[in-house]
Amino acid sequence: RAALALALLTIVVSGCKPAPLPDAASPGAQLYANRCGRCHVPYNPHEMTASMWDTQVTMMEVKIQAAGMPALTSDERESILEYLKRNAGTE
Repeated sequence: RAALALALLTIVVSGCKPAPLPDAASPGAQLYANRCGRCHVPYNPHEMTASMWDTQVTMMEVKIQAAGMPALTSDERESILEYLKRNAGTE
């Protein structure tokens, strides 16, 4: 029974695709998907509040540096944060 449940869960989860990013064609969304999507699937901006995104981007910049990847330029950081905050959740 457990094996069957695990197999079904695997099928269901593997068939799930993340929801598309809001305003996906905008330059901010494309930059966010390109830079953040190098290491992980970009989170939907609605998943965090604007203030949470400030903290998250700062934390990720440390991880970017630790991974030896190019740092965000100030323009990239500003564009990504503007996009995330414009589409952020409220709770």
